Amino acid sequence: MKEPDKLILYIRISVEDEDNHINGKEESNSVMNQRRLLWDYVENNPELAGYEILEICDDGYSGTNLNRPGITKLLEMIREKQVSCVVVKDFSRFGRDYLTVSDYIDQIFPFMGVRFISINDHYDSTACKGATSGLDVAFRNVLYGYYSKDLSIKIKSGKRTKAENGAFMSPFAPIGYRKSPENRNQLLIEPEGADIVRKIFAMAGEGTSALQIARKLNEEQIPTPSQLKKMLGASDKEWSGVGNRKLWTSGTVLDILRDERYLGKNIYGRFARAGVGNPYIKRTKKEQWTIIEGCHEAIVSTEVFSVANTNIQKHSQKETEPGIYLFSKKLRCKSCGYALWRIKKPTPRYYCVTRKRLEECKCMKGHLKEAELAKTVLSAIKTYIRLWFEDCVGQAGIDEDGEDMSGSKKLNILQGEIRGLQGQKAALYERFVEQVITREDFQNMQKTISCKLEGVQQQYDELQRKLLQIKWLMETKQARQKKLGDYLEEEELTREMVEMFIDCIYVNSDKSIYIQWKFEDGIKAE
Repeated sequence: MKEPDKLILYIRISVEDEDNHINGKEESNSVMNQRRLLWDYVENNPELAGYEILEICDDGYSGTNLNRPGITKLLEMIREKQVSCVVVKDFSRFGRDYLTVSDYIDQIFPFMGVRFISINDHYDSTACKGATSGLDVAFRNVLYGYYSKDLSIKIKSGKRTKAENGAFMSPFAPIGYRKSPENRNQLLIEPEGADIVRKIFAMAGEGTSALQIARKLNEEQIPTPSQLKKMLGASDKEWSGVGNRKLWTSGTVLDILRDERYLGKNIYGRFARAGVGNPYIKRTKKEQWTIIEGCHEAIVSTEVFSVANTNIQKHSQKETEPGIYLFSKKLRCKSCGYALWRIKKPTPRYYCVTRKRLEECKCMKGHLKEAELAKTVLSAIKTYIRLWFEDCVGQAGIDEDGEDMSGSKKLNILQGEIRGLQGQKAALYERFVEQVITREDFQNMQKTISCKLEGVQQQYDELQRKLLQIKWLMETKQARQKKLGDYLEEEELTREMVEMFIDCIYVNSDKSIYIQWKFEDGIKAE
């Protein structure tokens, strides 16, 4: 039995909405209002009754780009032909980038056979009958885009004004503090975390290096900042660490020692997005920060802070070379799960720092040379490409010589049948005009021919759509084959190749590697 077509109710609320997650609510009022509107629309339209209805919600995400978990899931379902209809409150819920939204409405969704309904915009793609969404839709989306930028500027200005008045504006309190239940913009001391902070400053004041402090905290199994956040009920990304243990690092220790908020200051604007809708966050210059003193109780004195930072400079190790390298953000230790560190001299190589943080571990010993790793990965990528080519060759007979050719012939046959039935209708009308047949016979025979014509026309339209899809897929495959063929000629691994093919490379304790590919299950390379 055929499964019913799926209808997706897509809901989105921006992170800027004022009532988002206030007072412990799991969803905002806006989400509930959208849900009520969408369900009312579906229930009041009988033509939508045959669908299996599913909800997808992005709660707390900007509409200026499509990098949202809900949209990612929706588009994946559409690519797998699991969705026949998408309903939204208005175009801005789907996205505020008018060019991207127009592409999906006018090209991608019609091509994939997906009906798109925007309730408040009174838009239903079935009413377009192949035409584009028109100037009205494009103009609406332009306005949504300008609204989003204007809203972002106003929100940033409002937050900075609150920060200048002493309000704490960060989403999470630093270790040692918690947000006041009565005023979420006010910090109060959290005793357990504050003791850990004082311990770190005390050790630094005695001349202990950041790495030695991290090792001492790990040996004593002191909770990390993320563990304390979880204990206090704050949401945080789960990270398994080593044997389900989270570890202190020298970087975490240094961040605490350099954080002037422990002197009672509020600091706003240390990080900023590159632009409206841009998911990447960059560190800003200190002169751009808003720093207000005396906003909350200090955990350490100015003297303790100064002595600790003076001493820590004596032990500061040379930082890893800045910039993006061949394997940046792609290498992890298989045992502990942490990223491998890169050192430049005498030759570029990688090592697992967990061995310095924790003595008892099963991580890789020694170093892994970058040049040797690059040769292994290049060989694995070329093997991956050749396997892909072999798979394409195996499918070529069906996709090109089989389905496409027989489909084209069938299309011509159906086209002939359509012309024949249209001719029969014309001849039937002439017989009626000449009074060869009665009106009743004419109407009955015309109805029979019209039913046949409608059925053949539907077959023709469906087959034509399918052939256009096959053509597009084959053109895409050929373009990809040409690009991949160029990679087979490469003698050295490039960052572009690493970005294109590899999600992550895990290094085992014996220095063998496991590659997690972006497209399918990885291939083990020794």
